[in-house]
Amino acid sequence: MNIKIDTNMDFITMLQLPVLDTNEVLKIAQEIADIERKEERPRMPKVSIRTHCDSASGFFVNYDSQKQVVLLCDIYDRDAQFQYIQVHSISSISLSNINKYGYLLSDGTIPLVPDASEIPTMLQLKKDIHSLELEVKGLLEKEIAIAYKSDETPEGLEKFYASKVISLLKETLSKIAADNLAKEAFTKSISTINFNLGQENKSSLEKEVISITIDTSKGLKSYPKAAALQGLIEKGL
Repeated sequence: MNIKIDTNMDFITMLQLPVLDTNEVLKIAQEIADIERKEERPRMPKVSIRTHCDSASGFFVNYDSQKQVVLLCDIYDRDAQFQYIQVHSISSISLSNINKYGYLLSDGTIPLVPDASEIPTMLQLKKDIHSLELEVKGLLEKEIAIAYKSDETPEGLEKFYASKVISLLKETLSKIAADNLAKEAFTKSISTINFNLGQENKSSLEKEVISITIDTSKGLKSYPKAAALQGLIEKGL
C-alpha cells in the first residue's frame, strides 16, 4: 500500500511521521472535512485515489466506515461531478490542501500552530463562556455556572485550546439535554462546571461542582469526542 501525504512541514519532522493505513488516512480526511465544512469558505482536502484498476481525484467530502465508501466531488464549468469509491479497492491515497492539519498525521510529533485569527482574547473567552451558559440554561432548564480554571495567565495556544473545549462542552451538553434520563441526573447533581487543560481526560464531582480536565498532551488529537466526554461525566454522577 502506498499512502502519500502533501503537507507543510520540514524534512526532519516528516521523517518522524508514523505509518498510516488506508482507514486511518480516511478517518483523518473525514476529521478535516468535518472541521472545514463548518467554515464560511471551506478548504476541503484534495484527494487522489488509485484503485486496483483505475484512479480518481477530487475534493474529499465524506467517508462512511460502515458502507466502506468514500465520496469525492468536484465542479468544472458549474458541472458537479461525484465519485463513490469502495475502500477495499484502494491501493494508494494522496492528500493535499491540508497544510494546517499536519498535526493530525502524527502522534504529537507535529505541533499544532493555530492562525493568529483563531486565538481568542481572554475577553472573548469570557463572552463565549457566558453565551454557552445562556444556551445551556435553555437546554437543561437550569442555570449552570461554567468557568475556565488556569493556574497561570493562559498564553496563545492555551486560549486556543480553551476555545475548543467550549465548543466540545456545547456539543456534549446538547447530547445530555437530548437524553431525558441523562438530563435529569445531570441537573440534579451539577450546578457548576469548571474545566482546565492537562495531561489526561478526567472528571470529578464534589458538592455539585464538576471539574473536567481535557488532555492536550497531543494537541487536539487527545481531546475526547463529545460522546466520550458525556460518558466520563455521567460515570461520576
